[in-house]
Amino acid sequence: MTHTKNAAFEAVLNSYHRCETAGGLFDTFYDVFFAKSPEIPPKFVQTDMERQKQDVMASVLMALRLAGGDAVARKYVSELAESHSRGRHNIKPELYALWLDALCESIKQHDPQYTPELEQQWREAMRPAIELMMAAY
Repeated sequence: MTHTKNAAFEAVLNSYHRCETAGGLFDTFYDVFFAKSPEIPPKFVQTDMERQKQDVMASVLMALRLAGGDAVARKYVSELAESHSRGRHNIKPELYALWLDALCESIKQHDPQYTPELEQQWREAMRPAIELMMAAY
């Protein structure tokens, strides 16, 4: 990994921790995400949202680890991708762009050091996991 990539990865991890310290990131995330498309809220009708917020928190961390080249994270995200595939939760590939937009908008609200450059670093860090998720569909 290049120094620039390491610096970007560290910036995103630090941003995540600032959001965690601020609290409420994933409450905001689901409010924003559900407003993105009428297709989204029905996917969560039978969902324990408190557990779901814990799950998405773990998934975002695994996505970050995947971006850092972690093999355990690759296995985790691959299994997650299978559960979201056409034959299971049926999460269409186009919904991942909305998911990422909602995540970035939520981070903007919770990270006091948010910048457009940091948003791009987040988007880049999430790309490997999102590509795996979409490929499994």
